[in-house]
Amino acid sequence: MNRRHAQIHLPPLDAGYALTLVDIFERAIEAIWRAHGDRMADLSNLRAAVQRPRNFEQVDDNTPAAPVGDVDS
Repeated sequence: MNRRHAQIHLPPLDAGYALTLVDIFERAIEAIWRAHGDRMADLSNLRAAVQRPRNFEQVDDNTPAAPVGDVDS
């Protein structure tokens, strides 16, 4: 399945135009973070939690830990 994604096709740029374009993108990103940053951070954390591999190993928290120190052979 081909997944569609956003693309921006630009004509060849010289260094000056490229730098101007980068500046515009950086200012746009900063404006978006100012307007929506808190909610975007929340969503980013939720997405990261969903993508984390799940550990299905059961852990019994009521089991006392093994004693530390000398062990009889």
